[in-house]
Amino acid sequence: HKTAPLLCGCAFVRSLLETMAPHALLLPYPAQGHVIPFMELAHLLLDRGFAVTFVNTEFNHRRVVDSAAAAAAGGGRLRLVGVADGMGDGEDHDNLVRLNVAMQEAVPPQLDALLDGAAGDGEGNGRVTCVVVDVGMSWALDAANRRGLPTAALWPASAAVLAVLLGAKKLIRDGVIDDDGAPLLEGEEKSSFRLAESTPPMDATFLAWNYMMGSRDAARTVYHYLTATAWAAAAKADVLLCNTFEDLEPDVFAAAAQQQHSAPSIIPIGPLRTWQREAAAPAVVGHFWRADEDACLAFLDAQPHGSVVYVAFGSLTVMSPAQLEELGAALGSSGRPFLWVLRPGLAGARPVADLVARHGGRGKVVRWAPQERVLAHPAVGCFLTHCGWNSTLEGVRAGVPLLCWPYFTDQFANQTYICDVWRVGLRVATAEDGGVVSRERILERLESVMGDGGVKERVQRLKGLAERSMSGEGRSLKNLEVFIDAMGK
Repeated sequence: HKTAPLLCGCAFVRSLLETMAPHALLLPYPAQGHVIPFMELAHLLLDRGFAVTFVNTEFNHRRVVDSAAAAAAGGGRLRLVGVADGMGDGEDHDNLVRLNVAMQEAVPPQLDALLDGAAGDGEGNGRVTCVVVDVGMSWALDAANRRGLPTAALWPASAAVLAVLLGAKKLIRDGVIDDDGAPLLEGEEKSSFRLAESTPPMDATFLAWNYMMGSRDAARTVYHYLTATAWAAAAKADVLLCNTFEDLEPDVFAAAAQQQHSAPSIIPIGPLRTWQREAAAPAVVGHFWRADEDACLAFLDAQPHGSVVYVAFGSLTVMSPAQLEELGAALGSSGRPFLWVLRPGLAGARPVADLVARHGGRGKVVRWAPQERVLAHPAVGCFLTHCGWNSTLEGVRAGVPLLCWPYFTDQFANQTYICDVWRVGLRVATAEDGGVVSRERILERLESVMGDGGVKERVQRLKGLAERSMSGEGRSLKNLEVFIDAMGK
């Protein structure tokens, strides 16, 4: 009988501590390349005792939950929530121009309800105590700031691209772009500019808003959304985070240090990663499609070291039937084993069974893959990629040479860094090529990157720097710990 009060007291203390534990609300932009690094950050917060409410649009929430059916959900401290994005029934949720407008009206009232929940999240985690939003969702900071909550804005792409957005007004003053983001001078040499004397040249024609947007009106709308949200994040968030590491973009951070009195500080906390966490069950990763992990790894296990071409173009790239045919023919005739992610939508609404039947050969074709695990496998010899920032970081930290085939937004800037600055990959096509890239060109580029010892050596060096940044005395790990400590107070 004497032990009963003690047990009750322990339970009470444990319940009190859980209620007092910090509770973070995370809000990524509704795109695959944003959700994954936010989920990686969520697990880092969970590991340090936080509760996390992870907010996706309802459309993406359903996809994340479906793809993570077998994954652990943080022991009750990770709550996955869906909010309406304001899009109508039958509207295309990949139409980012329309989505940006709809979300700003539909999401804030739902965030208010989540932040004001008197009983917390229903899992015993208490009220939200801090908020981390995507830079592209910085309009959501107003709700947190009204409540006096600590806030952060996370940019899940490169520091260089974020610096371009934050410095867009200077680009206008310097005559690089007009008030709507359009390049004022045509031609590669004329449209080239530098963020600072120490940074590599960039091409205004291929800035994040200027290519493959469908029309000049769409490009203008995207430009104003990107710059407005970046400026708001810098002004309203307590800290501006970036999923990168200083050794990867030293010139950008050196230039920012010289302008620290006139530009906001960008804090690198990357490369973020989830899959290497030690856990009894797999963690929710944030994929929109379920990865066929067993089939991918079994295929790779049967291949020689460094022999496999891994092909994946992210979640939004669309290729024409003619281009897919050329790509398939190049892979099939290469004589090399390949793992090709032919995700739903890559070919638009067109069936791909015939394509696979014609060119499957020595390859394995899947709908989606556990990309970090694939790239870390010793059988993988190169990565044919769209150059999304997640894919770029994952390739670098796995030490895999990159073959670059960008589609839109920041992917062209990433290609410039991969090929011209870090020199850890090659371009499939140049801006002058246009049209369909031939199978001969693809094959030639593939053989070149697979046989380039210099590329392999340089990407291994970057891999070492990436590992160092998030271990021991690494700068990114230190930044991350300081940030988490501040959010938990």
